[in-house]
Amino acid sequence: MAQWRVGFFVLFLVCVGMMGFALYHQFYQWLMPCLLCVYERLIVIVLGLLSLYASVWKPSTRRGVLIFSSIYALTAVWGAGITVWHLLVQYGPKEGGVTCASSLPFPIDLNALPGWITAVIRPVGDCSVDSFALFGMSMPFWLLVAFIGFLLPLSILARTRLIEIRRRGL
Repeated sequence: MAQWRVGFFVLFLVCVGMMGFALYHQFYQWLMPCLLCVYERLIVIVLGLLSLYASVWKPSTRRGVLIFSSIYALTAVWGAGITVWHLLVQYGPKEGGVTCASSLPFPIDLNALPGWITAVIRPVGDCSVDSFALFGMSMPFWLLVAFIGFLLPLSILARTRLIEIRRRGL
């Protein structure tokens, strides 16, 4: 059982590190998030909260492990889909139908939230601008790698937990 909890706590710390990296670049490097960046941040936050929940919750049935793993995997795949869209906006043909939708209103009333939250999720930048590169790759690329990368430890942890449940006969 310790492997499940420790594994998901490590994934929680990865999400905290990812948000810290994004906030550092926002507040110290003046790299403002676009609408798709904000959606990607929200997915990282949801994955972090799910990871934290899994680090304290003990699924005792096969069904519980499968439901939780499915929700976690769907969230990671949803994040990967958003990053693929973001990459298409940045590197795809400019005359195509792929847009950022930055002219659409943000679905959350930011005036009703505390100032520190709005600073984290206020879309300001342009989705088509590639203003960050790490080893020659843009931030959406690295987020795509991370979202897909979350699926590997999830599958290992879920499989290990299912084997433990089967062994105990639950």
